[in-house]
Amino acid sequence: MAKERSPLRRKAFKIWCDSGRTMKPSQIANKLRINPSLVRKWKSVDDWENRSNPTVGAPYGNKNALGNKGGGAPPRNKNAVTHGMYETIWADMLDPAEQIKLMQVETDPRKQVENEIRFLELRERRMLERINKINEGWDSSSVVSESALIKDDETDITVIDDNGKTTHMKITQPVFKEVARKVKTPQVLERILAIEDALTRVQDKKAKLIELLLKIDRKELDREEQLVRIEKLRADVKLINSKAW
Repeated sequence: MAKERSPLRRKAFKIWCDSGRTMKPSQIANKLRINPSLVRKWKSVDDWENRSNPTVGAPYGNKNALGNKGGGAPPRNKNAVTHGMYETIWADMLDPAEQIKLMQVETDPRKQVENEIRFLELRERRMLERINKINEGWDSSSVVSESALIKDDETDITVIDDNGKTTHMKITQPVFKEVARKVKTPQVLERILAIEDALTRVQDKKAKLIELLLKIDRKELDREEQLVRIEKLRADVKLINSKAW
């Protein structure tokens, strides 16, 4: 089996081609941090002068497409879907339940923000309840028992084989016995601080949504004021035209 060419060997040839076939072996060697004599050898043995420039794609002789008759995946296929976050949704590919749910989705910006605020308030309430439960001893101390394998005292037994021969022997039976008992106390302070940290992030997000809600209201108010001014201008123009006649 022929030995696979070094990636540096292919890279050296590509650098030479990219330079318009003018770069010297010493310059290529300096780029690749290798011996210049090695680049000169590659240039001579591989006959760079008579070789065509490398093409973009898989190396010559690879078998990536072996058995592939050409073409791509069928339209609307899901081959590349991993978690679905960026999945393209086609309406005609939805089942009836999904189509009904899609029609029920709230698209009004204000109502969407209000729903998100409600969810955040619910999450905030659950976090506060969890902190109260921890303070009340919900995550109280627990006893942890440690056992070890200990050999018991020797025991005399009598064994009778198939021929009726009696044999007396002593055996020791290993048993597990409790050797230590510890009281495990959870890190209450650390758990509360972790919940409070998450609670702060939830509250920050809720504050930003409330600010967004105010902007939506302000924009709607500005729009109403503009409509009022437009109606007033129309009335003024109508009054002026009536006086002109």
